[in-house]
Amino acid sequence: MPEGPGAHLRGVAAPAILLALLALARPGPVPRAAPEALEWAVASGLDKLRPTDPLPPGRAVDLVAAQGECESAQVAVRPRGVPVALAAEAAPLAPDERRRGRRIPVALYRVATVRLARPSGPDGAAGEWPDPLVPARDPWFREARRAFPVEVPTGRLQAIWVEVCVPADAAPGGYAGVVRLSDGGRRAAAVPVRLRVWPFAIPRTGTFAAPFGLSTRLGTRALGVPDDPEVARALAAAALRHRVTPYTLSADPPDGTCTAARCALDWTRYDAEVGPVLDGTLVPGVRGAFAEVRIAGRVWNGPEADLAATLRAWRTHFEARGWADRLWLYTLDEPRPDQVTELARRARLARAAGIRVFATTLPQPALDGLVDAYAPVLNALPDGRAPPRVAFSYASCMSHGCAELPGEGPLHAEMRRTFTGWPGYEVDRPGAAARAVAWLGWRRGLSGELYYDMLQAWRGDPWTDVRAFAGNGDGTLLYPGRPAMLGGTRPFPVESIRLKIVRDALEDVELLRLASAAGLGGLAATTAEALVPSARGWERDPARWLAARRRLGDALARRLAAR
Repeated sequence: MPEGPGAHLRGVAAPAILLALLALARPGPVPRAAPEALEWAVASGLDKLRPTDPLPPGRAVDLVAAQGECESAQVAVRPRGVPVALAAEAAPLAPDERRRGRRIPVALYRVATVRLARPSGPDGAAGEWPDPLVPARDPWFREARRAFPVEVPTGRLQAIWVEVCVPADAAPGGYAGVVRLSDGGRRAAAVPVRLRVWPFAIPRTGTFAAPFGLSTRLGTRALGVPDDPEVARALAAAALRHRVTPYTLSADPPDGTCTAARCALDWTRYDAEVGPVLDGTLVPGVRGAFAEVRIAGRVWNGPEADLAATLRAWRTHFEARGWADRLWLYTLDEPRPDQVTELARRARLARAAGIRVFATTLPQPALDGLVDAYAPVLNALPDGRAPPRVAFSYASCMSHGCAELPGEGPLHAEMRRTFTGWPGYEVDRPGAAARAVAWLGWRRGLSGELYYDMLQAWRGDPWTDVRAFAGNGDGTLLYPGRPAMLGGTRPFPVESIRLKIVRDALEDVELLRLASAAGLGGLAATTAEALVPSARGWERDPARWLAARRRLGDALARRLAAR
């Protein structure tokens, strides 16, 4: 008879069998859990985290914002032992359990870097710097982009940008959520996110004007879709989403001709381009604050009566559309001495037509009574209140020196004395250098700030060379988002850390103005004085900026609650 299972145990004593079974069932050494694949920490949106930097100290994203305001932080990740395929996701923030309310979305970006061959003046530094922000989903076309997963080598710091934009009607109070990190699909960490919404709103359209040049013709061409109207709108919207008014755009004047005898301008194409910016429909509720007169060279150089008729037609059209309060004659930028007479002629004709005149220069006798708003470079203004009619400042290459810094010698020493410490928008400067610009303008009593360009380096490839006028990022606040590189089907503008900081500074000015209007002018003034005591004495420490802003907002919330 064949043997069945276990027949080999026949004849073995029962106790021996029992002991053998117990030995098999006895647990061996408990395997140790695999070490975490990565380390993580949290930093503010004012920090610039370079790939070799140590991890920052924070362990939770902790934000406070007004209704209608955007705030950001960063999650810094460094792999342990082996590279990781890093991905991140975040659900909308939920209100505290005690309250009801809508959830608030969280946007995530991969912080990319650019390699800088040379520093920006005496304050800059060559090497690899963070700046482009590759979105998980772009904010205009809403397409998924190639932000995550990203391969992160061992020992390299990779930052993730976390942005929360609070709806204007969000309920005040606390909200919470998490940013979930994963490695190759395996959960790696959950980073807590806390948000407190103040019980007041900042205006959707800013009261501190910020016209920034943006050529949609250059931008669409660089993105491979020349004059594509939807991509042009995406470029303009990227500015407006950050409280910046784009000017220049296509630079095309209205169709048709206008002479003293017969004025027949067709505004159809112009209005289709500029109207959504000025009406606040391109980015709902955000109305552009600045529009420049566009006149062809042949008209400037033609009969003066025809030029006068053209200027009157601009004023008439802008009045009919409700835009007249934002129309400016902005011509002959940074005029040379030999151009001042021509600028005066154009200004005289514009003012006769009822158009205000904007000039990027210091006041001078030849322009007395002709210029409504001067916008000199910010270095040219003394500390304290600005002189009459100086209504804007102009951040320029003078913030770092517009020529290359020699390695040594008298010129090196002179440039260091002249250009050290100014605020500005260079990539290789502290985040506070960009945030200080608008605060300095507020302290000086200005109405706004001007910036000459957002796409300067798009004449080449800013991903490989973002340098202009001896400064890294001078005139470039966006990067070209090409589908071949970043996924999706449509090209799009990639925002930068510096553009986010510009927006934060403009939001800060709204907070300062709300506090002043609520009777907290003294606190607003002392807060600004502590952070920007002078043009070159601005605070460098991000933590002090954020703490001061939080104290001011909390004081305003208490003041409004007591009314």
